[in-house]
Amino acid sequence: MPGLTALIPLDGTDLSESAFALLPFIKQLGIARVSLLSIWDDDWDDERDNIPGRESDIRGVAEKGRAYLENYLSGKADHVRSLGIEAETVVRSGHAGEEVVAYAEEAGIDLIVIATHGRSGIARWRLGSVADNIIRHASCPALVIGPNVEEELSPYAIKRIIVPLDGSALAEQALPIAAWVARLTGATIDLVRSVSVAPVSYDDSMGVYPIDLLTAMEDAAKTYLDRMASIVGEGTRTALLLGSAADQLLDYMKENPADLVVMAAHGRSGVKRVILGSVTDRVLHGPAPVLVLRPEEGARTALAEAAGGAAAS
Repeated sequence: MPGLTALIPLDGTDLSESAFALLPFIKQLGIARVSLLSIWDDDWDDERDNIPGRESDIRGVAEKGRAYLENYLSGKADHVRSLGIEAETVVRSGHAGEEVVAYAEEAGIDLIVIATHGRSGIARWRLGSVADNIIRHASCPALVIGPNVEEELSPYAIKRIIVPLDGSALAEQALPIAAWVARLTGATIDLVRSVSVAPVSYDDSMGVYPIDLLTAMEDAAKTYLDRMASIVGEGTRTALLLGSAADQLLDYMKENPADLVVMAAHGRSGVKRVILGSVTDRVLHGPAPVLVLRPEEGARTALAEAAGGAAAS
């Protein structure tokens, strides 16, 4: 398979440039070429009729803005090339989130790497609209550095991978890619599943759990995790969590720090747009970078093909 391609959207901030810390890792995945993309936001152009001044002057501002972005990207491309990765630069006009998704589709991008966190003392920052649009709409996987990532990214080394599972075939799409990444990096894998049973009431007394049902569900979940672990390979750890999936998963990650989470975002059958589930959304705000795989398309991504080819060889 020819080298894979990645896209890194940049807006000139240190925040967006945090994605560069993952370049050595994505090179391990077979990424041979990276497109650096900046967007000249045409919201300003849309308002130019309300701005006094000659049309030529207003056009000149836009041209200078795009020229600045081209020069900025050129310098960043030199850094990418210094790591032995081909680099190209692209400046487009439009709404950032939409243009990133459109370019990724047109250029056949295999992976989008986007950083949504800063190091300036902000403890929590909601995923920006651009990142949110990319994760929801792009037809390729996204590697996301979320707003609360605690992992030291320089140098970025993957020692533990966490794969959240819920018993669905969709979630299991993450397994071959996680196993492939583990082989490339020497990382271990933790398969994690949560079991949550709401309390029921008997004779108007609240808080009574159906113990037999809970025990049966726990046993079934353990059997399932053991089966998945046998598929992934020797050394795979499993963890059964009791309670809310998102809360328990984030608590598990605090006690067992991971360097990467690999998971498939839930979608709706027949609908291309990904509907981020509450667990995925919470994990994106967790302490580790997240590789988000697309449902439906996930089985046909170049990353999945590369992982499958590596397993076959």
